[in-house]
Amino acid sequence: MAIDLDSKATKDLETIVANCVRLNRTSDPVFAAATKILETRRTGEYNMEKTIAAIRKQGRVRSFLSYKDIADASGLNWVKTRRGVGPHLDALSHYAVEQGWPNLTSIVVNKDKVETGEMTEDNLKGFLEGVRNAGQDVDIEDVAFMKREQQRVFAWCREEH
Repeated sequence: MAIDLDSKATKDLETIVANCVRLNRTSDPVFAAATKILETRRTGEYNMEKTIAAIRKQGRVRSFLSYKDIADASGLNWVKTRRGVGPHLDALSHYAVEQGWPNLTSIVVNKDKVETGEMTEDNLKGFLEGVRNAGQDVDIEDVAFMKREQQRVFAWCREEH
């Protein structure tokens, strides 16, 4: 008998996801489905697959993306959906960690920082909070960690097909 995940309360879906992680069953289709439903509930219309594709495309050429680029990848109006980008990137942090990937969100920066990949103090704080909430260990100084993750993302994007 299949589980109707769509009818589950958000708290129940969070419990299912947490149990899959705890039991090391992140490859279970129920985990993937519950994670996707949670991400949609948290971030509205942002599309995880489209975000990953945009990051892969830019990462292959060692280029950064803006938060608006993430909205554009999902075909969303940035002005109307900008508040949802933070939760969307947090969900992506969780997903990347669960997949054993580098933290893909490290190459998403403010529009005026796309050339350098630097993060403002607030953006760095949000990035690191998302990283830690996803269970990733920040084992070196914050800026050095962010830069290391960016290089890991670029390397990963070149390896992935």
